[in-house]
Amino acid sequence: MPNALDWSILWRPPYGEQVADAILLTFQIAALSWVLAMLLGTLVGLARESPLAPVRALAGAHVELFRNIPVLVQLFFIYYVLPRLLPPALRRELFDLGWEMVAAVLALSLYSSAKIAEHVRAGLNTVSRQVKQGALATGLTWWQAQRHVVLPLLLRVIAPSLTSEFVTIFKGSSLAMTVGVTETAYVTQEIGSDTFHWIEANSLGTLVYLTCAWVIAAAMSLIERWTFVPGLMRRERG
Repeated sequence: MPNALDWSILWRPPYGEQVADAILLTFQIAALSWVLAMLLGTLVGLARESPLAPVRALAGAHVELFRNIPVLVQLFFIYYVLPRLLPPALRRELFDLGWEMVAAVLALSLYSSAKIAEHVRAGLNTVSRQVKQGALATGLTWWQAQRHVVLPLLLRVIAPSLTSEFVTIFKGSSLAMTVGVTETAYVTQEIGSDTFHWIEANSLGTLVYLTCAWVIAAAMSLIERWTFVPGLMRRERG
């Protein structure tokens, strides 16, 4: 006979505290990964338009490498392979410090940074040549022109893409369970395994990710309204 539904299992001790901690950890992984991915992706995207050929080549290699390898494969490589290249003592110290979460953040950041770099590269096409030439004509170097003139305009243009990427990263954070990170997906599966209340446990996981997607979509609409550049197309509201 299947177990009767018991939704209170989700907030009764000890599972209630585990669920709260897992949701918080999920947000921490996603937020940290998004910030790192945005910083690195923006830098790489700008570097792809650099006047220096070696810089363009390195930026292109970054995009091609991390965009075309599945994020789960990158996570396994970072978690299992990279520590093997270190001395045993340093390797043990690495895992004692929480290498599981670090590996998850690195994998999500690198994978998403390659995608954000492409958003940046596409957004650069919306900044007119006259604006770029005008910035250089004032005596700014190429990097100074990108930082002080092009980048502020660019970030306003690609704001919807950047905020949408957070949704992808948040959903991708569930892959961290494969290396033992006790985030939402991991804890809900543990609850289901311990109590056999799979419906309640998996419904909770679904609700957390769905609610986050809705909240971020609402935040994205606000960000688009604040950063909208007149004359450019806006995302259609559903």
